[in-house]
Amino acid sequence: MMTKSFDELAAPIDSDPVRSARAEEYRQKAEARLFALQLAELRSELGINQVDLAEKLGITQGGVSRLERSADPKLSTLCKLTSALGGTLSIEVSVGDRAINLTYPSTPEPSSLEEQDHSRAEAASVPPGSRSV
Repeated sequence: MMTKSFDELAAPIDSDPVRSARAEEYRQKAEARLFALQLAELRSELGINQVDLAEKLGITQGGVSRLERSADPKLSTLCKLTSALGGTLSIEVSVGDRAINLTYPSTPEPSSLEEQDHSRAEAASVPPGSRSV
C-alpha cells in the first residue's frame, strides 16, 4: 500500500480556491469551538457548576450554557465571566515585533454599572421613533 504525506494529500485542496476557503472556514470554526470549550473547562476545574455561575452573573443556567458554546462572545461578557470566576481578563495584542497587554479589571466600578443601567432604563422608557440622533 502506497502512503502519502500530508502535504501531498493537502495539495489539491490548497490549489483550489473554493476548497481552500472552505477548509479555512472549518479551521476558524474549530478554533472558536475550542475557545468556548476552554471556558467551560476552566469553570469546571474551579469546581463551579453552571447554576452557581449563573447566579453570580445574574443570568440563567441556560445562558451560561449558551455562553460556553458561543464562538464569539462579547468582550464585556468575557469581563463579567472572568470577574464571576474571580479572575482578571488579559488580552495580548501583537503587531510585528511590538506587543501590548490589555488587562481588564475583574470587577467594573459600581458607578459605571449604575450609569449603564440608568442609560438602559432611559432608553427603554423612550418610545421608538422619538429618539433624537
